[in-house]
Amino acid sequence: MILAHLKSIETHINIIAHILLKFGKQIQRRQLDLPEYAASFVNYKALKKLIKQLSATPTIPAQTTADTSQNAADTQSALRANKEVFFFKLEREIEKVNAFYLQKEAEFSLRLKTLVDKKRVIQSRTVTNSKAPANFVALFEGLQQFDGDLNKLQQFVEINETAVSKILKKWDKTSKSRMKELYLQRAVEVQPCFNRDVLRDLSDRATTARLELEAWAEGENIQFDVSRPIDRAAAIQSFGTDEDELDLQILQSATAGNLQTLREWTAKLQSVPDARERATRTFLAAINEFSDEVLTALLESGLVDIHAEDDINERNCLHEAAISGRDLVFKAGITAGIDISSSDVYGRIPLHYACMHGRVEMVLELLAAGPQTVNRMDHDNFTPLIHSIVKNQLACAEQLLNNNARINPASESDHIPLNLACQHGSLEVVKMLLERNAQLLPDAEGLYPQHMVARASQSPQLLLLLKHHGADLNQRDKLYQWTPLFHAASEGCVDCLRTLLELGVDADVVDEKGLAAMYYAAWEGHLECMLLLWSRRTNANSAQKPLDILNGLRLQEQGISIDQYNREKELSSDMEIVDGIPDLSLPPPIIPLRRYGHNFLDKKVFVQILFDQGGLNSISFDQAGRHPAARLTISSKLSDLIPRTMMLPIQDDSRMISFQVDNLDTFAVDFEIFPTFGSKVIAKSVALPVVFRADKSSTGQCSLPLFDPRLRSIGQLRFGFQVIKPYHGDPLEITHFATYWKATSALDSEHNGLVTGSSLSGDHVQLFVQLTRDSVPVLYPQFTIDYHGIEIPICHLTHDQFRLVGAERGANRQEMLQFLKTQAVDDMAQTHRLLAASFLSLQDVLQQLPIDININLSVLYPSPTEEQTLGMTSLTDVNSFADAILTDVFDHARVARDKNPDFMRSVVFTSYNPNICTALNWKQPNYPVLLCNDLGQIRDLARDVGSLPHVDSSGRASMSIKESARIAQSNNFMGLICRSSLLNVVPALVETIKEQGLVLVADTSDETGDQDRHGALSAANSMGVAAEWAYRMPDGVNGVMKANGILRFNDTIDM
Repeated sequence: MILAHLKSIETHINIIAHILLKFGKQIQRRQLDLPEYAASFVNYKALKKLIKQLSATPTIPAQTTADTSQNAADTQSALRANKEVFFFKLEREIEKVNAFYLQKEAEFSLRLKTLVDKKRVIQSRTVTNSKAPANFVALFEGLQQFDGDLNKLQQFVEINETAVSKILKKWDKTSKSRMKELYLQRAVEVQPCFNRDVLRDLSDRATTARLELEAWAEGENIQFDVSRPIDRAAAIQSFGTDEDELDLQILQSATAGNLQTLREWTAKLQSVPDARERATRTFLAAINEFSDEVLTALLESGLVDIHAEDDINERNCLHEAAISGRDLVFKAGITAGIDISSSDVYGRIPLHYACMHGRVEMVLELLAAGPQTVNRMDHDNFTPLIHSIVKNQLACAEQLLNNNARINPASESDHIPLNLACQHGSLEVVKMLLERNAQLLPDAEGLYPQHMVARASQSPQLLLLLKHHGADLNQRDKLYQWTPLFHAASEGCVDCLRTLLELGVDADVVDEKGLAAMYYAAWEGHLECMLLLWSRRTNANSAQKPLDILNGLRLQEQGISIDQYNREKELSSDMEIVDGIPDLSLPPPIIPLRRYGHNFLDKKVFVQILFDQGGLNSISFDQAGRHPAARLTISSKLSDLIPRTMMLPIQDDSRMISFQVDNLDTFAVDFEIFPTFGSKVIAKSVALPVVFRADKSSTGQCSLPLFDPRLRSIGQLRFGFQVIKPYHGDPLEITHFATYWKATSALDSEHNGLVTGSSLSGDHVQLFVQLTRDSVPVLYPQFTIDYHGIEIPICHLTHDQFRLVGAERGANRQEMLQFLKTQAVDDMAQTHRLLAASFLSLQDVLQQLPIDININLSVLYPSPTEEQTLGMTSLTDVNSFADAILTDVFDHARVARDKNPDFMRSVVFTSYNPNICTALNWKQPNYPVLLCNDLGQIRDLARDVGSLPHVDSSGRASMSIKESARIAQSNNFMGLICRSSLLNVVPALVETIKEQGLVLVADTSDETGDQDRHGALSAANSMGVAAEWAYRMPDGVNGVMKANGILRFNDTIDM
């Protein structure tokens, strides 16, 4: 017990150091994404280094202190004595962040005021047609850009607040003090930069202005901000009449072929005082939309200032020509000598836009006129070459490279062209860069080009190209210490994985947690990657235990270096020694936490909403990129339901939202989308009660339109749902019928702990159960039955019809019932085989089967694909299906208790269908549920092995281990049943699964008998697959599901 507790201490050190390592890389990445803010971030790396230095440094006295007596070897005392040094440095970092924030806040406030004033001017003019004024587009774009830039400032604040919190946590951990909460409350949260109110107000005002402007442009006089009325008379008096509208009408008339009208207009304009300003504004607005004839007429009038810039987006006619591809305007601008290095509000020059839009001829002319602009960076630190790569403009990239565009970064804050080209799978650009001797460098996340290809590219030829130019395909990254093989296996890039293996990379390499690439392929459920890795392994005993996997579901994509782990462990050991005398006190023992049954539905209805299913994004806007930073709030009018908020795009850990409601008839769900830090709704939808009524099906898909505040459809919201209703009958009383239990060694509230004990023990005979059309649970292992050459689904037959088919096949009901009474106890394997073809109902079997035989009810329920393929039109919905089975089990339990109050039959529910498992688990707390997963069976790993269980059953399904563990954990299942062959190939999965607080059973039902074992091994070995490894019993499992239909739990589950 003491050793277990010491192990838990080491594990906590592992996790803390590991998270800090990950955050260090994360902040570097954010500095690259926000180059304008990079110099003002908290210097997290320097503060970490300072803590390490101070822990080994004699006391550095404060100016008011004369005491310098401390032992340098005493890490804890050294840190406490040097507290002033650390917090002095931390306060300077916070001041740096705060000063930069205040500067940006003032800048954003002034910028928004300017934009809002311009909006009020435009709105003050009457619009008599559907065409908005010339400067509407520029103003609308300016508001959108303001939203984007404000979001960057908000990200800057968030990441720095997290950095301060994490460095204080590290200080507390290292110095054994408790400064974090007090310091955050009194010195950090009071800083203006960490007060969200100002940013929220700016976001709300910008959103309001954009919505009002959009509504006005479409002829609707809508004002969302009633506190700021439009002073129409004052605006007209100050800014004149409807000139813009008249100008646009003239242009439209000219485009229709009436150039004479345009010439007359320009002639009249000559006498107007602001003629040059109006003509120039009209010309800039016309570049994107009107014909060359109109533009020529405007230029020939002599009124256009061709050097002018838009006062909102700061673009000149060269910018606009490069965006729209107007050669006429572009040549006129070049001839007039416009400054080609002039940048717009995004920091982009015309060359940037020409590269983004593939204007090769313009690129050549711009480079000829200003070769010094070839490496010009915009505000995102993107050079013209980077834009060409990201937009896949190969011809433009080639011209830039021919003009000596920089191919290697000049500083750490620069993007690396080769890495981006590899990420986007651009073979031609990569070839051009490598031919010019581009260096192979890690990016801000520590990933080399070969890692980018392996995890993101569908072009394995890139790996060959990189290897030819000296890339090490066994290179470890600086993020997780993964080789390219790990990235390909984790992301399921089969072609890249195959190429890597063919090129001879080390297939048995392990990462810093002691895990091989096979582990991550299995965790993510990439079967083909698993097969490739398994067939190419060179070491017969390559499957290894991990060094340490705590809470694998949450940390599966993270890593920690062994050296760092050892250093942290040594530091922890040093802290336990004071004055050379070790602390002899023993840690408190870990007392297993016993949990009885599980949470279930008594009166309420369980509603689960699932996002991002089937590879489709749940939220899509009609205009891509319209709302790049947003959050989704899910709420209901029911007072007892707490609203849920998730950031967009939706992350894996928040794809499932659940509610428990009293009445489906009044349950509606509101979906509202806000700016990330704002409070103004930008899109909304509602799912009405009819969606969740679940009269005929407990699961479904829903697609809803997203409406903006003006009730215009601007996008779509898609989600799946499952509705579990409480058991319709009388459930078993908890006071009379004991629930199962399991004990876990939970370390703390954050972790579930290993399962150390359970009420499950002994053998359970497997019974395959499904429903007939009249909802009678019957025993049969297949979804369909062959009746005179016709495959008929069982769910299409009534119970009487099912029995008649059985009688025709020779099933003798009386003989079978007699066998159950007299011989079933002596031969459970034979009982399993006979009952599978008995055509008996579940009720009959439960009545006749001796009470001391435990049962495993394997529930057969088809997936949607199987249901459609087999034409199962009469399938009972999940709720009714589960209720019917539970009714028979509950009725039998009551009868059995009346006969023998001191003994109860143990019943376990298992299924490959997660929906039926969820229903069975939520409807009752008495019996455990285990979810089955068929991933990695022997006939997958060694396909020439034709192994089958004694009774072949329908409904077997595979999913990733990650997904099955998530489903089991989130729905309080007892555990999982996984293939023993998979667990032997990847033994680290055993510990990972059990650390979720789940019981793990090894399924050996696809293994051959002893007589066939030799032939099976020979066939497997002929493929180069050592199948004897898969036939071993995995270490550490809690039970085994045998091929003869016996589910056996260990009598004592002791880890």
